[in-house]
Amino acid sequence: MFYRKFPPPAHLRPFVECFFVWENSKILSNVLSIESPPSGFASMVFNYGTPYRVTSQKLNGGFAPKNFLTGQATKSYQLQLSGKIGMVGIVFRPAGLNTLFGLPMYEFSDERTNLRDVLGRQLDEWSDKIEEAISPTERIALLEQFLNLQFLRKKSEPDRTDYAANLIVEQRGVVNISDLMDELFVCRRQFERKFLQKVGVSPKYYARIRRVGGLCHELAQKRWQIADWQELIFQSGYYVQSHFIKEFTEFTGKSPSLYVKNNIELANYLK
Repeated sequence: MFYRKFPPPAHLRPFVECFFVWENSKILSNVLSIESPPSGFASMVFNYGTPYRVTSQKLNGGFAPKNFLTGQATKSYQLQLSGKIGMVGIVFRPAGLNTLFGLPMYEFSDERTNLRDVLGRQLDEWSDKIEEAISPTERIALLEQFLNLQFLRKKSEPDRTDYAANLIVEQRGVVNISDLMDELFVCRRQFERKFLQKVGVSPKYYARIRRVGGLCHELAQKRWQIADWQELIFQSGYYVQSHFIKEFTEFTGKSPSLYVKNNIELANYLK
């Protein structure tokens, strides 16, 4: 199994968290189920492998479109993969997709929307090029070209909402939203409306997503043993264990101990 992240070039860093490639060298004979907690990032994905199913509170095990856009995930979801795994994607910073493409992100929360329906026929040419490419690096180069054209066309600049959302990411969700608004000199109603447009959820809810998503990533990579949980919980901004358990269960559908014991996440395959 090959899953690798690639950093964006400097001019795209305000908008893009990373590019990724996910492939397998051996065809899967059985269904592989992968758990994905809410991450706090939107994405565009191009699939050149076997179609796969997605199950969540909103998606009932149907096949994902070949090429699709995802907004904010507000709950965990599962991927059921079989056959050939082959996909590349762009993981956007929380407000990056809106800043580059002008899309109202609240329309895409918990969805997998066919990219052709959003961006039109131009997508077909890029999809064909990605499928015909012969290496992961060639596919990543195509994704960069795709974004570079949009960057030049729209001449996008990050604004205060981008800054606020990126700060929430950097602080792993441990942010006082009222203090952040004071720092930016914005009123609550204006800030929340713009944040919903650009990110897809409210600022407070987004901070909660980032806290739980960061915790799940740590646990999936086994960086913390059970004995270290109290320190992990504290560093993630939870001061009462019962609050941590309630919030973790709300977003993932499982208790922390059961999650660690049973889950296979994409983070396990990172190279």
